[in-house]
Amino acid sequence: MAEEVGVLNFLRMLQMTLMNLSCHAFRSLLAALGVVLGVGAVVAMMAISEGGRRESIARIRAMGIDNIVIRSVKPTQEGQSETSSSQGNVNIYGIKAKDTIHMLTTFENIGKIVPVRDMQQRLFANGRRTGIRMMATVPEFLSITFSQQADSRGRWLTDLDEVRCNPICVLGVDAARTIFGIRDPLGQTISVGGGSFKVVGLLRNQRGAKLAGQYDLNNLVYIPFATGNAVFGDLLPVEGSMRERVGVDYDFLYIKVDDVNYLPDTVKRLRNYLDTTRDTRDFEVQVPYELLLQEEATQRVFSIVMGSIAAISLLVGGIGIMNIMLANIFERTREIGTRRALGARKRDILFQFLLESTILTALGGGVGLTLGILIARLVEHFAHMNTAITMPSVVVSLAVSIFTGVIFGTYPAWKAANLDPIEALRHE
Repeated sequence: MAEEVGVLNFLRMLQMTLMNLSCHAFRSLLAALGVVLGVGAVVAMMAISEGGRRESIARIRAMGIDNIVIRSVKPTQEGQSETSSSQGNVNIYGIKAKDTIHMLTTFENIGKIVPVRDMQQRLFANGRRTGIRMMATVPEFLSITFSQQADSRGRWLTDLDEVRCNPICVLGVDAARTIFGIRDPLGQTISVGGGSFKVVGLLRNQRGAKLAGQYDLNNLVYIPFATGNAVFGDLLPVEGSMRERVGVDYDFLYIKVDDVNYLPDTVKRLRNYLDTTRDTRDFEVQVPYELLLQEEATQRVFSIVMGSIAAISLLVGGIGIMNIMLANIFERTREIGTRRALGARKRDILFQFLLESTILTALGGGVGLTLGILIARLVEHFAHMNTAITMPSVVVSLAVSIFTGVIFGTYPAWKAANLDPIEALRHE
C-alpha cells in the first residue's frame, strides 16, 4: 500500500513538474540551451573524431600489424652516392638485394620479405598524364597487403610470370576506371615506357590502404618483379629530369614477422643492421604496430581533451540551470508557501524542484544529442569525412546531462524547501 502511494505521489509530482515547464517553455529552453549546445558539440566532435580514428586504424591495420615496411629514401645531396656517365647523373641508394638475403638468413623472426620497385613510370589516359604509377612486385604482395582480386575472370601475378618475365599487368580498380572508363579492361594492352603489358586481372583493397602510406593500392599498376627489371633495366629515369637516373633495387620491402611479440626487438635489430652497413641514412622503417600504438595513445589524449571541453560546456549550462531555478523559486514563493501550509513536507518541495532541474537537463541532453548526430551527418555528407556515433558516447552524454541537473539543481531545491511558510505566504 505504501509503495502504491509513493508511486502515485511521484506521478502526481511528475505531472506537476511537466506542467510548470510547459507553462514557461521559452524560459525552460533558454535554461537548457547551455546543456543543448554543450552536449551537441561534444557528440558531434566525438563522432568526427571516432570516424577519423577508425579510418586511421583501419589503414594502419591494412598494412598488417605483424609487418615491417622499409622504404628506400634518397639521401641528402651531401650524403648520396652519385656517379656520372654518358647516360647522365646516376644516384645509387636504398635497400639492396644483399640486404634482403642477409635479413632472411640472419633474422630468425622474419618469415617473408615482399619487395616492391617503383618503375618511375606514370600512365596516360585520354592523352593526359595521370597519378597512376607502375610497381613491380611478387605474387605474395596480394596477401601481405590484405588485397584481393576484383574480378573472378582475371588473375593475380604468379611465380610462372616471374620465371618467364611475362609482359602482363594487374590494375587497381581505380586505375582501371581512369584508364579504360566503362570499357572492360581485361585482355586490353597498355603501353608504358616502351613496353606493352596485357591486363590479366584487377586488384581491390577494401580498406583503402596505401603502399607504405604513400600510394593508393587501388590506383596502381602491378607487373611481375622480374619483368620490370627485364623491360626497364637497373637504372630508371627520374621523373621530371632529362639526365638524372636512379638505381634502386627495392623501393619498398614488406617484411612479415613470425611472432608479433618479438616485433619490437626485430625492428631494433633491423635498424641497427641498416645503420651500420651504410654511410648515409637512405632508408626509412615504418612499423604499423608502432603506428597503431601511437594512434591509440593520441586518441586517449584527445578523449581527455574532449572530456575537459564537455565538462566546461556542461558547467556553463549547469550554472544557467541554477540561475533559472533560483529565479523560478522567487516567482513561485507563494506557491511554495501554499503547498507547505496544505501539508507538503520539506522533502516534497526539495524533490519537486530537484525533479524539475533534472528533467530540464535531461531534455536538454536529448535535444543536444539529436543536434550532435545531425551535425555529424551533415559533416559526413558535405565534407565527405567518416563519422561514427558510438553507444558509449550517447549513454555518457545523457548520463552527464542528468547528473548536471542533479548537481546544479540541489542548491535551488534546498533553498526552496527551507523557505519559511509564513513568509512565503506573505510574499507579493
